[in-house]
Amino acid sequence: MSKLPFQVYLDQHDRSVLARLAERLGLSQAETVRAALRRWAQEVAGVQDPLLNLIGSMDDPSLPADLSTRHDEYAVEPTAVRRVAQRRSRPRKTP
Repeated sequence: MSKLPFQVYLDQHDRSVLARLAERLGLSQAETVRAALRRWAQEVAGVQDPLLNLIGSMDDPSLPADLSTRHDEYAVEPTAVRRVAQRRSRPRKTP
């Protein structure tokens, strides 16, 4: 899913809160804002909209980067997704 730019004006206090929260979570400030928006949307909608649970569900870095283009192949052989995830989770060897 492509991301579209969106500009927000924050006062100094809110900017500091965002910076501290992002650092604490280990996320970029942009991803922190997106995560907060998703969480707030879930809280406001409650159980009324189960589709909100899907938001961000494919952001897992262990999933294959080409999942959107090769989804049919992965659907036929779901173990291929696990193999890609396992390769990505292994620590790289240093020479």
